[in-house]
Amino acid sequence: MTTITHQQKKLFTNMTLINGSNPKPIKDACLLVSGQRIEFAGKKNELDTIPQSCETIDCQGQYMIPGLIDCHIHLDLHGFGDTYQENLVEDKFRTLRAATEMENTLKAGFTTVRSVGSVNGIDFAVKAGIEQGLVQGPRILAAGKIISMTCSGTEYFDGMYVLADGCEACKKAAREQLRDGADMLKVMATGAVMNPGGVPGAPQLDEDEIRAVVEEGNKLGCHTAAHAHGAQGIINAVRAGVRTIEHGTMADEAALEIMAKAGTFLVPTMSLHDRFEAHADEIPPFMLEKGRQMQEAYFGIIKKAAAMGIPIAMGTDAGTNYNFHGLNAAEIVFFVKHDILTPELALASATRVAAQAIQMDHEVGTLEPGKWADFVLLDKNPLEDIRTLADPKAILAVYKDGEKI
Repeated sequence: MTTITHQQKKLFTNMTLINGSNPKPIKDACLLVSGQRIEFAGKKNELDTIPQSCETIDCQGQYMIPGLIDCHIHLDLHGFGDTYQENLVEDKFRTLRAATEMENTLKAGFTTVRSVGSVNGIDFAVKAGIEQGLVQGPRILAAGKIISMTCSGTEYFDGMYVLADGCEACKKAAREQLRDGADMLKVMATGAVMNPGGVPGAPQLDEDEIRAVVEEGNKLGCHTAAHAHGAQGIINAVRAGVRTIEHGTMADEAALEIMAKAGTFLVPTMSLHDRFEAHADEIPPFMLEKGRQMQEAYFGIIKKAAAMGIPIAMGTDAGTNYNFHGLNAAEIVFFVKHDILTPELALASATRVAAQAIQMDHEVGTLEPGKWADFVLLDKNPLEDIRTLADPKAILAVYKDGEKI
């Protein structure tokens, strides 16, 4: 048991607290940190006793929010115009590059990320480096390799998939990722946009195959995410017990209804399509064509999902085409810019709801006693101008585990 000394306590005062659980900002607030954890968060006049000899930090009227969470990144992808270029980069270099890009992500205010598919254990290596203090970066939930059926297109991301056909093979694939250090699992419930052989609307792993993966994860308290564009693939994945649907681009009424009934989280990845269009001359034509076919209806689908009470958790697909690590907040801004979510719900999608989606709401996502002291200080109220979250000049400080980055 660790003994907290007075020198380990920090009192942050004179700020407006947006704690993630109370929809209204709390003015004249303070936050008391003991070691790596929050001891108090709320109105300063409600703090019974100010500990002696603790360090006091005057926030000078700034705004404090929980550390942000990105539920969908690929930490070892770099944002090449053609993601096939990654196959030409040696793994050791990709690992060093990923470590640097995770530091950029942390400095942008993202203190937790979920990496939903990585090549040859790079996500496990970078996570270990961060946890051992060798490099700075966010908390990482890592999936390892993505579990896919045998199909065309997986070769486009060499080393990112483990191919499995049948329930027994899917069980083995799940067990292998968990053995190697996976915190959660990822399956392909439909085809993909970002490889030449993928058919986004086509179901891939069967319901029973997905269930076999889910059950292996559940044994160790690890959830499963499903890449799913097409409606039938979404339905298969939800019936099999996955916790999150990634993308959901072609969901229909039946798919949304089953998600709402099951309480399944939806992780849209929307803003990356802006990057496609901005760099259309440098994106492979097959990606542009598939993306454009789905994008027009996507806005309405996500709005409808939110209206039906499906919890929306923020994810960026960072690492894909021109979708650089450290620019993650663009997704939150996108939600508000296109009237998909209100500023309050958009911020919640990257804090409280995101933490619930990845089963870390007991540790992060809101600023409450007992949770990790992960928070961001801003010079403006993001609920009044959501673009503040994507402005490096507006991010005055980032704290992880109570320590300033």
